[in-house]
Amino acid sequence: MSSSTTYESTFSGHMCDMDRCVERTSLSIRNFGRRFYGCQQWSPDSDQACKFFKWLDKNTCPRGRATAPLVHERFMRYKAEAIAARNERDEAHAREAEVRELLRITKRKAEKTKFALWIAEDKVYKYRLALLLSWTVVGLYFVFSTVFRGHGHTQLRLP
Repeated sequence: MSSSTTYESTFSGHMCDMDRCVERTSLSIRNFGRRFYGCQQWSPDSDQACKFFKWLDKNTCPRGRATAPLVHERFMRYKAEAIAARNERDEAHAREAEVRELLRITKRKAEKTKFALWIAEDKVYKYRLALLLSWTVVGLYFVFSTVFRGHGHTQLRLP
């Protein structure tokens, strides 16, 4: 790590010195709690960020060394719980999507059944109407054949 007060970054082209740096705290297990100056443009996720820093103290304090593993363990437990919660959420979303799809299919089947029922009821209505009309015609034929039997009409007979 650098002990000089000026460092020119080859990645971003800016000059770092103690006046332009910010005070930070290390959260790594090895140097937990140690204070340092670091570039204000530093980002832990960027490989091209300025890497300038300077420790403010000589070594990690005993309390930092004692608490670092505990903090790390708690962090890992919370991280595992967060991952488990995320997985449960994803499973719930998947089940919800599956239920929505089943509901859509069920609604479609209900629509088809309703349409088929409407068609069947329409056919029943038409058959009843045809039956009524046919019986009316037969009845009229019977009435007219009985009334007009003796008025000079010849009846057809089979040989």
